[in-house]
Amino acid sequence: MLEGEDFINGSKIPSITDQPDNSINSSQEQEQQQKQKIRQDNAGDLLRVEKSSGLLRLAKLSLQDYEMRSGFFKKREADRRIEESLARMMGDEASYVRPMDASEKTIGPLGLWEKSSVEWFQQVIDEEARRAREIVRLGGISVRPMDTSGGDEQLGPLGIIESRLVDFFDSIQQSERERSSLRVLRPKDLEESKRGPLGKAELRASEAIREILNSEKTRMEQSRIRDGIVRPIDIPGPLGELEMAVLAVVKGEEQRKLETQEINGASLIRPKDSKIKGPLGELEEQAVAAVKKLTEEEKMRVRNIQKFLDEHRPMEQLEPSALGMLETVVVGIVRAPILLFQILSRVRDLLQSELDDADVNILKEKNTDSNEKK
Repeated sequence: MLEGEDFINGSKIPSITDQPDNSINSSQEQEQQQKQKIRQDNAGDLLRVEKSSGLLRLAKLSLQDYEMRSGFFKKREADRRIEESLARMMGDEASYVRPMDASEKTIGPLGLWEKSSVEWFQQVIDEEARRAREIVRLGGISVRPMDTSGGDEQLGPLGIIESRLVDFFDSIQQSERERSSLRVLRPKDLEESKRGPLGKAELRASEAIREILNSEKTRMEQSRIRDGIVRPIDIPGPLGELEMAVLAVVKGEEQRKLETQEINGASLIRPKDSKIKGPLGELEEQAVAAVKKLTEEEKMRVRNIQKFLDEHRPMEQLEPSALGMLETVVVGIVRAPILLFQILSRVRDLLQSELDDADVNILKEKNTDSNEKK
């Protein structure tokens, strides 16, 4: 800022009392910078003191857990790919349990949501693994998520979130400093290049309020000229758009009521079944379509779960396992009474059965043959 000039609401006003204020402000800023530097140095010393403490051990444990889990998930994904390849070779689709494992043709909203969520969490896990490696490399010094990218590696989700938050608060702090130094009362009155998030938010809010006020002033003038009430819908503005939306809902419900009266209330007409669909009808139609799609997806998944359980029973696997042995024992215990009951019922049926003529003739022939041999 030039000496001998003052700023009020962005306009320059000549003044001769600015020189001592500038010197005081500059000295205060220097003191604040020195204090901030001392705090950073002290924080760095504290971090360096804790190099070989719990943070380093926690980072090493995190790396071990990451390697173990990543190996397990990679093996499972490889097995899944092999099953899909074999199923395609046989002209069939591989069975699945999770919604995200469905094919591209049958995957639904839950599958897409789960797939995107899993990919996001995988990126977070990889990012935390990189951060743990960096902590181990530095000997236990804390590393923030936004500082983990190095070389060609990009920031992960946590780093991006932290970076945006830091930039957001830094922009607020910088704009408030500019506003304080320029002695501007309202944040929105700063220059566009220096205006921060608070100034932009205030500017948008003030523009919306100004638009409402202008439309209301126009409406009052039109009401006075026409000597009657002019509704907000007749004047362009936010309140007119709001009234238009409310009227659309009311008209749709009135039409639905008339259609219900035409059939003497025999059945309730839903908003989506009305001849003139209002906003509620369109909303209900979209909701019904989404629920129908989810239902079809879950039915398909239930069938695939049954198929998967039939194909992957532990007792029928080549490699013996504790779960397979347990299933064999349980199945044997359950099937033993059933098998015994079937045997007893068969014996009872045989005892209660009578010989027919064909059986009697066969027995007579056998008896005569045995007598002749004797």
